[in-house]
Amino acid sequence: MENLLFFWFAWMLWIVVVFFMQRTKERPFLAAAILVTIIYIPMPLSLGVVELSAAYGIIIALACIWTGFLPGAYKWKVIVLAVALMLLYASFQLMVWYNPVIFLLGETWIPAVILSFVTIFLHGHAGSRYPLVLLAIAFGELIAAVTVMPLTGNLYLADAFFYNTLATVLVLLVCWHWLEQLAWRLVKVSNVKRSSDLPF
Repeated sequence: MENLLFFWFAWMLWIVVVFFMQRTKERPFLAAAILVTIIYIPMPLSLGVVELSAAYGIIIALACIWTGFLPGAYKWKVIVLAVALMLLYASFQLMVWYNPVIFLLGETWIPAVILSFVTIFLHGHAGSRYPLVLLAIAFGELIAAVTVMPLTGNLYLADAFFYNTLATVLVLLVCWHWLEQLAWRLVKVSNVKRSSDLPF
């Protein structure tokens, strides 16, 4: 099953959102969006020369709405970085056609790790990394599909590579976010111990 990695990671993300995420107004909508995406992946749509999975539209809508709700200071940075990351994702998508040696280590894992690293390195605000990745990968898929359209004859959007890479990047970002939180807690505990050891 081509989308097995996506389904596994999507269920993990849903569990994280429902049981471990802070209680906010957005949490139920995010959990519902993940469930609806899982449900609509097997449903293909054909609109003339365009063939896509119904879940692709949900992901684009979620990315745009989530980005729209970000504070102004982060919103423009996310949009600018999304342009760079969407070109990076599109280049990975196009490289699959030539099957370079780098993909022997994993067609999904190599792009996912690189995209995660670049996102973490360029954008420090953990909460807005997720809409950034959704925006970049969703529109990067569109750029790659339009580029290869003269070769394929149709516009194919959101194949297994798209969903597997997206889910893997999101899981890697969640794991990194947990590591950041753990590191901050350890730093706070060590600072408290040091301050208690002071003689005055």
